[in-house]
Amino acid sequence: MPDELSRPVLLYDADCRLCRFVARVVLRLDRHDELGLLPLHDDDAAELLVDVSERVRPETWRLVAKGEDVGYGRGAVELLRAMRLTRPAARMLAALPPSLLDRLYVVVARNRRRLGRLVPDGPAPRRYP
Repeated sequence: MPDELSRPVLLYDADCRLCRFVARVVLRLDRHDELGLLPLHDDDAAELLVDVSERVRPETWRLVAKGEDVGYGRGAVELLRAMRLTRPAARMLAALPPSLLDRLYVVVARNRRRLGRLVPDGPAPRRYP
């Protein structure tokens, strides 16, 4: 995984309608271009995922930054910290136990097809590097 990323990169499942929607929301909230966005199956994502097994990759989105990556619910705190506009929300979310955030993520992930029907469909955003 490259240690010299110019900014954190959000890797997400472009085959998931809910995930594409969330990625588009993140893109709109990121008014200062502080994040890169890549679908998990993008060729450029492969080098960012070398330390993540093929089996685990589709299980969760990833935020890759400074040679490390996080996912699941506790990664939401880091995602919100990465953008100026959402840093106050990150501080509030960080007050929750990481295990609770992970459990909440699992509930959403298990229901993402159902939840995806509730949001507008659209393209998978890509902004990299």
